[in-house]
Amino acid sequence: MLLFLSPSSIIRISSVRNGVLRSASTLALPWSWLGALSAIPLFWLLILGWILGLFVAIGVFSKRRNPRQIKPHYQLSAPGKNLDRRHKSHIRSLTALLAVFMIVLAVSGMTIFLIPPTTSSPGQGHGPGNSGNGGGTNGGQSGATSNNLASLSTSLFPVDQISDSKGLGYSGQRKIIIDPIGNIYVAYRKAPPGFSQEEIYVAVSTDNGKTWADLGGGPVAIVNAPPVTSGTPQGGGTGTDQRVPSIAVDSRDQIHVVWYGRDQVYTGANERQIKYARWDGTAWSPWVNISPVTGYSGSIYWQEHPVIVIGKNDVLHVLWEGADSGSAGVQQIKHSMSTDGGNNWTSWENIIPLDSSGQSRPDAITDQTGSLYAAWYGGVSGQTGTRIKYSRWDVGSRTWGQAQIVAGIEGFDQKHLSLAIDKSNTLRLVWDGPDNSNANSLVKYSSLNLNLSTPQWTAWTNVNAITGLNQSDPIISIGPAGTVLVAWQEWTGSDSLTATNVSVYIMISGVAQSKTQLGSGFSTNNKWPVMSEDSSSGIVRIAWLSGQGAPYTICYGQTSLTVS
Repeated sequence: MLLFLSPSSIIRISSVRNGVLRSASTLALPWSWLGALSAIPLFWLLILGWILGLFVAIGVFSKRRNPRQIKPHYQLSAPGKNLDRRHKSHIRSLTALLAVFMIVLAVSGMTIFLIPPTTSSPGQGHGPGNSGNGGGTNGGQSGATSNNLASLSTSLFPVDQISDSKGLGYSGQRKIIIDPIGNIYVAYRKAPPGFSQEEIYVAVSTDNGKTWADLGGGPVAIVNAPPVTSGTPQGGGTGTDQRVPSIAVDSRDQIHVVWYGRDQVYTGANERQIKYARWDGTAWSPWVNISPVTGYSGSIYWQEHPVIVIGKNDVLHVLWEGADSGSAGVQQIKHSMSTDGGNNWTSWENIIPLDSSGQSRPDAITDQTGSLYAAWYGGVSGQTGTRIKYSRWDVGSRTWGQAQIVAGIEGFDQKHLSLAIDKSNTLRLVWDGPDNSNANSLVKYSSLNLNLSTPQWTAWTNVNAITGLNQSDPIISIGPAGTVLVAWQEWTGSDSLTATNVSVYIMISGVAQSKTQLGSGFSTNNKWPVMSEDSSSGIVRIAWLSGQGAPYTICYGQTSLTVS
């Protein structure tokens, strides 16, 4: 039966090719010699198996002879007939041997469909007029894993080409999601044709990242179309740059995107508000400013770096940083929510009491009960350097708990964090910063077991300290069996934004030998890694920005990861 299924998938097989057969034999079968079959085109292997299957089926289902009877001497066969019987016996023996080979071939062929494919050659990019080419302390859980991350070093497909070196930044806000049927979405910013300023785009792939298209056929919105604020249409628009999207998908497969930018209603020099739009499966909704911060004066009320997460019953939560009239121009972490799919939003609130030190770059996650967990970095009154902070929003009381300091690293700036939750109800957190033993910025890790009566963050560890380079902008993802995956950028110099020798790495936390560099064969400058929050299915998906100058290429890669 397996062989009869294989030919029906010839079209898919022609795209994955023999490299998958080699991987399949390594991952799923005990026969190492099966890898030699990769020298034969996979199409012909499965056609051969199908033909052999028909051959055996004919032998199995053909009419059996009657039991042998003793015949009179005048009915005995001629001597040559005995040879014919022996010949048929040899054919049956050969058929049996071929049947065994057929079964092995069938299992190996169907393994291809049980193991997600990994890419091995660049594909075609999209976009107007563009085409792409294709010894420190380790934190986290190790586990017994099959390290397939190495294939990401050569496996990439171009998503799009853009002119903005920060078009995929920053890593902390989620920019990759996967819907229930496996479609992949990447959010970023770029200038539409004929525009000099950026708008927000979402690219979608329906074939495991091989090809990409603009969701909706263009940007999420053109902000010099009539905007909407608090549900009321407004006039005009400016087309000023829109920045830093974050993306999420709900249980109805609707795509929700937030970002920040100016518009004609809010026209101050840097009067950027948090904007939102929804994809309902056929079109983007008109964008709205979800919860405008009024009383604007100068540039001190700039709202930026939103993140969107979806909780129980499809409740939408958006957190961001921004000043207001009561914070004396100091950035605070703000929160707004929607219980009706994004049609209406609550007024913004600061999640902690006013802090005279600036607070920045929140990330958030929800648990199965609908409670919300937020982490960010900010100053602490009377201390030097920024610290990593955390707070919990209770779904019952709809109130925020007291802020906690995650890492006790005073005197050093701790920044750029990423937060996830695993199936054991444990929060996993990474960020970057120097420490007492390392003057260079390193990616750090801590966790919080929410099952404990009094949860406490574990002591921080450096994910990969065996480097003299700076590490920044980490992103975390939860792999199979609670495996923690971390990606980051590594660079020399004083500023990652202007550095031209940046490298992107991905690693299984606690497994130093799994550290894998991405995109080095494509460019010597790779930045802004982004991953989906959930990789527990065993598929690791990652994108990053590559290139020494415009146009930059958004690259995508994926591979399988198994845990024994």
